[in-house]
Amino acid sequence: MKFTTAYTPVTTAFASMTKKELSDFYECFILNVPYCLDELIQSIWQTPGFDSWRADFSPESLGALGEWFATKLKKTKSSSDAVQFSTVAQASPVAWDLTDEEKSLAVKVGMYYGEVAIRNHPSLSWMQLKGSKKLADYGQPVIGGPGIIPTNPVRVANAFAWGIADGSRTGSRLQETYDSWMEMINDK
Repeated sequence: MKFTTAYTPVTTAFASMTKKELSDFYECFILNVPYCLDELIQSIWQTPGFDSWRADFSPESLGALGEWFATKLKKTKSSSDAVQFSTVAQASPVAWDLTDEEKSLAVKVGMYYGEVAIRNHPSLSWMQLKGSKKLADYGQPVIGGPGIIPTNPVRVANAFAWGIADGSRTGSRLQETYDSWMEMINDK
């Protein structure tokens, strides 16, 4: 799998990639972070009502980011494969999926979420999760640090997107998730 912003972290593709392919994916992801963040910030500023959003990578900026992202998500009919996957994952029938555009936004939102963590917690950094291929985030870009369980910000953004799309979450959930994560880190 080559890097694209329209990928989902809920995949077995990483487990089947070679070490070179994993390294290439991670390198492309990291190289694209600044460009993806620029695109995300410009998209937000071009949206009426969000033109004064402060893209300062503060934890508080995640509140408005979550609200903006929520306005970009819609329920979309999906293929039967996605319905089956969603049914297994959520134990309830789901007849929709995220569009490629929404998946791409989730990757960019995840990148921003990760950068907020890094810029506000000096011991955190991007890393690639290696080790057992049985790990849910094997081979994927995650945020971690010494003694800290790695978190996949793209997975966080995808879960947030699904929660918005199925009506179980609100836009404020993105900042709430970040705040809870930071409490766990700071309690160590």
